[in-house]
Amino acid sequence: MSKAINKLRIASLLPSTTDICISLGLHKHVVGITHECDFDPSTYSMLTVRDANLSSSLSSTDNQPTTKPPSTLTVSHIDIHTSSQAEIDDAVKNSVHNGLSLYNLNDTALTDAKPSVILTQSLCDVCAVAKDEVDTEVACNFRPGQCKVISLEPESLEEVVDTFVTVGETCGVPERGEELKAKFWSDVTKVQEAVSLSSKKREGKEQPRIMFLEWLDPPYDAGHWIPDMFEWSGCTSSLDSSQKPTRKSVRILWEQLYDCDPDVVLIGCCGFDLKRNMMDSIQAMDKLKPLRAFREGRIYAADGNLFFARPGPALREGIAILARCAYDDEDVVREALDELSFLPKEGNGWAQVHFPAKVKKQSIPDVEDLVTGDTFFELHQEACEANEDFYADPTSGYNVFTEVAHKKRGKCCGSGCRHCPYNHVNLKDKTMIQQPAFLYEGKDNANGDAFISSLPSIPSNSHIKVLFFSGGKDSYLTIRKLVQQKLQSNGADNFHLILLTTYDFETKVIAHQDVNIDTVCRQARHLEIPLLGIPLHRSSGEEYLSRIEKGLDAVRSAIPDMKQLTLVFGDLHLEHIRQWREKELSKYSLEYPLWNVPYTELVDDLESSGVNIVVSASNQDGIGVGTTFSRKLWQDATKMGIDGFGEEGEFHSVAEVWTASKEQALGLKL
Repeated sequence: MSKAINKLRIASLLPSTTDICISLGLHKHVVGITHECDFDPSTYSMLTVRDANLSSSLSSTDNQPTTKPPSTLTVSHIDIHTSSQAEIDDAVKNSVHNGLSLYNLNDTALTDAKPSVILTQSLCDVCAVAKDEVDTEVACNFRPGQCKVISLEPESLEEVVDTFVTVGETCGVPERGEELKAKFWSDVTKVQEAVSLSSKKREGKEQPRIMFLEWLDPPYDAGHWIPDMFEWSGCTSSLDSSQKPTRKSVRILWEQLYDCDPDVVLIGCCGFDLKRNMMDSIQAMDKLKPLRAFREGRIYAADGNLFFARPGPALREGIAILARCAYDDEDVVREALDELSFLPKEGNGWAQVHFPAKVKKQSIPDVEDLVTGDTFFELHQEACEANEDFYADPTSGYNVFTEVAHKKRGKCCGSGCRHCPYNHVNLKDKTMIQQPAFLYEGKDNANGDAFISSLPSIPSNSHIKVLFFSGGKDSYLTIRKLVQQKLQSNGADNFHLILLTTYDFETKVIAHQDVNIDTVCRQARHLEIPLLGIPLHRSSGEEYLSRIEKGLDAVRSAIPDMKQLTLVFGDLHLEHIRQWREKELSKYSLEYPLWNVPYTELVDDLESSGVNIVVSASNQDGIGVGTTFSRKLWQDATKMGIDGFGEEGEFHSVAEVWTASKEQALGLKL
């Protein structure tokens, strides 16, 4: 061994460079690490030169255990273990805005460690110590030439693997760096060989489309080297190039995720291990539930910190994990991957997320119900009558601004306030509304079809039909029936349609359907029909009909001087529900397009629509959530002695209208 390597003292300011040093057999020379490094060479099981028995360059002295553990050289200004993802995201944004890092050097510890080499990075000044801080510390406390600072900035997988060589050369063991690089590519090639056994590849079918989530609240997609890992694992990104114009991780909307509807979702949030990512995935269940991957049991969690976020040797394992999750439905590929010695076993670094059964919550208000509980509704009314700017919330004790205070401001502030009188016009995330407001305004149609006009283009003197829409098969069939009536009338029935959906404000779930409001927003966007959302507050004390009236007021505000307003319902045959509507809503014109239509006709129409209908909630054995509603299911349910359409609440459904073109889903062509 040369004198140079005997004098080598490495300060590793990144978990990834610590991993590389261990892989190169240089752990005894590491004198300083970060607070995030899990430094234990004796239990290290990732890629090392020893994997291939390439230890010719390691002397017996070099393999001796470190007598003194490395010093911790960095400190963090946030505890990621006790903070929520939203809190961490806010902290990062504040750091970026103020030009600060979440991490700093322990100056005294670095000086005392007397490193001859410092391994750092300039790729991200927020999630690691900034290189400028390192350079300043070295300039102030080290003699010229005493310490070499090596900054690594890999953005692609190839560049990551090249850093193995860079570190090896810097530390005087260039041959080990080359050996490590060769071993990495050799092993990931074995992943490709296993994936090549896929029947999808042999039959020329598309590769599995995967969404890797680097963060959940708010959601971020995969960045930097992870898209390259997709390619090596036989997957493709569920986002196309127009949605992903940069190599960096970008924030996405849940709506984008629903629109691309990936085959597989892997949650590997940056900085979190498997346990934390599993926990956060379950907490995000309501957001993930609209995905096909959720229904098919193809959502996985992984140790994002170790196998994906660190640009180091463990990306080999990450590639194998990606392939294992993406091809979990193909026995031959799964078996070939499981034979790879470097693929962690399920439960050790990655696992399928098993979401808990839905806990039965307090009944969510619906057409038959009243909103009950504490009476902030009455408190608000009293405060407004007294011209007061706020009232004390009975649950939290916090002061809440009244409608009076908001009107003094004169505009919507965009914060989703409880008593916003401006229809939340400036709120970006419309699902956070607390007052009735339009979640989607529709899209202007090039052919001028009045039926699917956007909200701004509807003339003021129009006939408006407001369909009470739950997202299920009955209300979807009602849309198709209205289209058929309009087409058959040859323009005589010239109305404009608006969808109205009520949902629980706290859970964002639609009563009985057990469907998230995001799913209904997706339905409206696909069909290009305006959607009015009415959030119901279980603790408000406000009656259901009062909330509906406020929603209809929002329609009146959007379309002044409308000629006629008709309320439309998808009821099939339940007399007591219809009687309730006609009593409580008697001042309106009411319409029931599906009333007493034979089930055979309804099933025929569903089949001709080409739209997939999925059971979203059920209390019947043999009709599980996620089951496709079909003619056979209808017939089987009837044989079981229950209503074949679940009209007595036996089961509920969601119409996946995006599984057909808009024209076919609507039935615009006779």
